[in-house]
Amino acid sequence: MWIILLMLLAGSPAALGDEAAARINGQTLLLSEIDAPSRPKIVRLHQALVGQAARTLVRLIDRHLRTSSAAMKSPSSKPVTDEAIRDFRSSRAEDFEGPFAPAETRRHPSAAQPAIRHYLEQKALEARSAETRRDLRKGHAIKILLPEARDLEQPLPAKRTVALVDGVSIPAGKLEQAAALRLYRLRKEIHLERRRNVETAIENRLLSEEARRRGITTENLLTKATQDAAVGDEELNTFIQSESAAGRPVSDPERARQYLAFRKAYARRTALVERLRASARIEILLEEPSPPRLPMIEANAPALGAREGLRLVVYINYRCTPCRASHREIDRLLAADRKVRVTFRDFIPVYDPVASEAARLSRCASRLGAFQRMRKELLTRDPPPFGEAWYKDETLPVLARGLGIDPAALVQCLSSEEIGEAIATDTAEALEFGFEEAPSFIVQGIPLSGMQSAESLAEVLHRRISRDARHPVRQGANPH
Repeated sequence: MWIILLMLLAGSPAALGDEAAARINGQTLLLSEIDAPSRPKIVRLHQALVGQAARTLVRLIDRHLRTSSAAMKSPSSKPVTDEAIRDFRSSRAEDFEGPFAPAETRRHPSAAQPAIRHYLEQKALEARSAETRRDLRKGHAIKILLPEARDLEQPLPAKRTVALVDGVSIPAGKLEQAAALRLYRLRKEIHLERRRNVETAIENRLLSEEARRRGITTENLLTKATQDAAVGDEELNTFIQSESAAGRPVSDPERARQYLAFRKAYARRTALVERLRASARIEILLEEPSPPRLPMIEANAPALGAREGLRLVVYINYRCTPCRASHREIDRLLAADRKVRVTFRDFIPVYDPVASEAARLSRCASRLGAFQRMRKELLTRDPPPFGEAWYKDETLPVLARGLGIDPAALVQCLSSEEIGEAIATDTAEALEFGFEEAPSFIVQGIPLSGMQSAESLAEVLHRRISRDARHPVRQGANPH
C-alpha cells in the first residue's frame, strides 16, 4: 500500500513576530514588521520553497525505490505513427498554419512533422513514467517529513531526516544537494525582499526618533529638511543647456523645474538620513543564504585548455545567440590564462534539431580528434534556419576531409545512438541542477547562468581558488 504522511508546515510570517530582524540604538525591529509590507509575496515564496523541496524529495524517494527494485525497467513508449502525427496536426491546424503559428513552421512546413513526433513521444514517455512510478510505490510505507517554510530559508542540517522509506531515512543533505540551485534562488529572493524592507524600516525608525527628539512630527521634519528646494531660473537654464549639449533637448522647462526640485528635495532627505545613520547603532540580523556548490562533472565530454588547474564546466550549444557569444568569451579566457580547463557539455533544453545536429557534429569530431577544428567551423558559419541542416549528407565527406578525419567514421558516429544519449544526458543533468537556459556554467563549483564575459569568468575562477581548496572534479555520471 502506498502511504504518504505529508507534513508540510508552511509557516506564516505572522507566526514569526518574536524574531529580531535588526536593532537600532538598542531597539528591536521584528521580522513580522519587516515582512508586513511584502506579506503576500513572502507567503508565495514560502509556498514555492516548500513545493520545490517536496517535488525534489518525491524524486529522491522514487530514485531510492528504483535502486532497491533492480527488476524495475526504465519506462519506454511505443513509436509514434505517421497517422498519429496527422491526427494531431489536423486537430490543431491553427497552431501550425494560423496567424499565430511559429514563423519556422510557416516557412518550413516539413519541419512540423519531426517536431510533432518529438512532442508526442515526450508526452507518451511522461505518461509511461507516471505509470511506472505508481507501480514502483506499491507496497511501500513512505513518510515525508519536511519542516515548515521558515526552517527551509536556510540549508537544513545534513543528517536531519526529511523522509522515511520503509523505515530507511533520507537525510536532508541529499535534498539540499539535489535541489541546491533552485532552493538557493528562492532563499535569495526572500532575503533580498527582506533586505529592501529592513532598509526602509530603519530609515523610517530613524526619522521618527529624530522628529520625537525635536518635538515635531515626522512630516514636519521632512518638510523642514526639504523646504529650500526651489529651483531658480539660472539653475534651470544651466540644466537645459547641459541636456541640449548631450542631445536631449528639453521641450517643457516647467516640467524640468519640477524634476530638479524633486531631485534636490530627495538629495536633502537622503543627506538627513545618512547623518542619522552615521550617529546610530545599527545591527542587521538577517542571515544571507550561502551560495550552493555544485559538482563539476566532466563525463568524458570535449574539453580545451590545461589538463590540471582551474576548472569550468559549461552547458551550452552552438545555435543560441548568447551561446555563440559565450564561446567567443571562452576562447578569450583560454588565450589569457593557460591554467584554465573548460569542459563543454551539451545543453538543448527545448526541441531544436539545428542545435542537436551541431552537438552531434562536435561530439563526433571530439571522438575522432578534431573537436577544436569542428567547433571553429560551427562558430564561423551562421546557424541554418529552423528545418534546415548545417551539412547535407553529400557534403559530410568534404567536411571530414577538411577536418582531417575519416569520412566513413564521421558518418557512422553521427548516426550512433550513444551520441544521442550523451547529448540527452548532458541536457537532463543541466535541468536537474536547476539551470533553465543555455549557456550555464559551473565555475569552481559556483553556478552561473546566461552569457558571461571572459573577465567575469576569470574573476570567479580566481576568487574561488583563493578562498577554497580546489573543488573536486568528477569524471563519472551525475551523482544526484
